[in-house]
Amino acid sequence: MKRHPVVERLWDEVDKSAEALGFELVQMTYGGPLGDQSLAVYVDREGGVHADDCVMLAEHLSVLLDALDPIPGSYNLVVSSPGLDRPLGRDEDFARYAGRRATVRYQSDTGRSRRVRGALAGVEERRVLLDTEGGRLALPLEQISAANLVYEWEGEGD
Repeated sequence: MKRHPVVERLWDEVDKSAEALGFELVQMTYGGPLGDQSLAVYVDREGGVHADDCVMLAEHLSVLLDALDPIPGSYNLVVSSPGLDRPLGRDEDFARYAGRRATVRYQSDTGRSRRVRGALAGVEERRVLLDTEGGRLALPLEQISAANLVYEWEGEGD
């Protein structure tokens, strides 16, 4: 997946730190209006993530980020659970959640941003396979800018 350069630079260090504390790094994003940028870190673990977990991890990551000093100026650090519409932040997530419905935002071959919804069917040759109403799509991982699982409420589709 395509990531912001700040996220790309920090991913491995934040991933190691989260893992050492028993969390899985699900996704990390950076952006926002000038002067009010945020680094958002989404984590999960068996049994879920609680508010106290987020506070503890934010304190730990603040120390790490102060030492690395990867972002010029000030920014907000947000640590959260992935929520019901879990983001797919790692390339391997597309295979891991095969069979689940997802929304995928990608850049088409013409350069336009597109969004499509369908059932994940795995990954082949660095392409995400997505079964949509219009047929199967094969989307290159490097063209995907965001993806989320679609939470299916009980009784939906009946």
